[in-house]
Amino acid sequence: MKLKYTTPATAIASCALMLAAALPAAAATAVPEPIKLHDVKVAVNPQEKTLALKLDFDMNAISLPRDREIIYTPVIISEQGTDSIELEPIVIAGRNRWYWHLRNSDAEASDSHIYRAGKTGHAVYSEDIPFEPWMGKSLVELRVASANCCDTPEHQPGTGRRGNTDIALIDTERPPVMTDFIFAPPVDAGPVIKSIEGSAFVTFVVNRTELKPDYMINRRELAKIINSIDYVRQDKDATITHVHIKGFASPEGPYDNNVRLAKGRTETLRRYVRDLYSFPDTTITSSYEPEDWEGLRTWLTDSLSLPIPNRQEILAIANSPLEPDARDKAIKTQYPADYAVILKNIYPWLRHSDYTVTYSIRTFTTVEEIRAVYQTDPTRLRNVDFYTLAQSYPEGSDAYCEVFEKAVEVYPNDEISNLNAANIEMKRGELDKARAYLYKAGSSAHAIYARGVLDAQLGDYQSALREFEAARQAGLPQAQSYIDNIRSIIDYHPVTILVDTAK
Repeated sequence: MKLKYTTPATAIASCALMLAAALPAAAATAVPEPIKLHDVKVAVNPQEKTLALKLDFDMNAISLPRDREIIYTPVIISEQGTDSIELEPIVIAGRNRWYWHLRNSDAEASDSHIYRAGKTGHAVYSEDIPFEPWMGKSLVELRVASANCCDTPEHQPGTGRRGNTDIALIDTERPPVMTDFIFAPPVDAGPVIKSIEGSAFVTFVVNRTELKPDYMINRRELAKIINSIDYVRQDKDATITHVHIKGFASPEGPYDNNVRLAKGRTETLRRYVRDLYSFPDTTITSSYEPEDWEGLRTWLTDSLSLPIPNRQEILAIANSPLEPDARDKAIKTQYPADYAVILKNIYPWLRHSDYTVTYSIRTFTTVEEIRAVYQTDPTRLRNVDFYTLAQSYPEGSDAYCEVFEKAVEVYPNDEISNLNAANIEMKRGELDKARAYLYKAGSSAHAIYARGVLDAQLGDYQSALREFEAARQAGLPQAQSYIDNIRSIIDYHPVTILVDTAK
């Protein structure tokens, strides 16, 4: 209810907006009694844009002459003093002034902020107003004025910074979330191991295991294996550690004979390559697959251009638990036309020798060497090399971040690489990318800590607190600073009450 304050002699519309302190005596200039509040509550909700003020005055502590009243006006003022708002006042009146307000009010006194001194235990003032952005850092004051029945209300100074009584300080800005990231050094897992893989379609005379290098296209196919080995041998940073050859035969013909042919032909090819380079038998090894049924399944699935009408039925046979000879016979007898296409266009590709040349890359010992290799072929670097290189750049610089990003590109499943990449993305504010990396970062103390950092940045403070406490228990003492930070955020209250209450 909007109140108007007047005197019998004059109509002074501004009386309600003046501020004064409680007076025990009749003179307006007397020293006021201290404001006695039973309770003060200020509730701020910036998200819902509301501010609620509740003042519970202890009426038993206020004694006034019959013709005197005290006018309390709450004021909210911004930190810089550039914005403010006055709320409706509350009036504590002596006996005569109380009755005068009853007679001259537009509503019942019980619906207004007018109370009779000494007759009510508590006078509860409550106002809800829209929250404005400037209120995020503001001060709630209580201006006090006192008047006799025929006097203009007179301001009664308080002890606050602007000459009023400071009630509450509002500051909705939470303590900032820390942005301390821990980049973990990788474990040296030894030299980088790389390999070259390929398939050679070496042709043998029907039902024979002897290798004829000049037979049909054998020179070309043997060159695939030789060139791969020579490529590694010419690399000054590489050392061949293993060569493996696996031979395959096509499914036609008796299975037992295919075992003999696949085993014999693969061993013949292994010895041929071994003797070319004088490899020890421990360096070059072989294995065999008598019938390449997996290859047949792949061809049937992928070679849709071939005229094989009963493709799905043949796939079902190829996947069946039948013995190999029974599978081949079933396809041949049930789908002879399709089988002829398979025999001509697919089976020749199932007679192949797959090879793998495995080699190690020497360890690079200086930052300069690592940087040079990074520019030419970063796949030759160990995980620890990327970390070493990153440390040579200012932390957080573009070059620093680029190195960690390249590390996770080269080692996409490495936990430490994913952890460090997650830290980079969090520094950039790319939290979704960071979350994806953390999924693959493992469960080390550093990974737990990083997940806490992510939760904190996302505003999930309870989860962040649990993660940091777990990281500390896992042996990472740096987590304590974050624990203190998150607790200060969780415990933060945007309102500080500045007056003592009688509670």
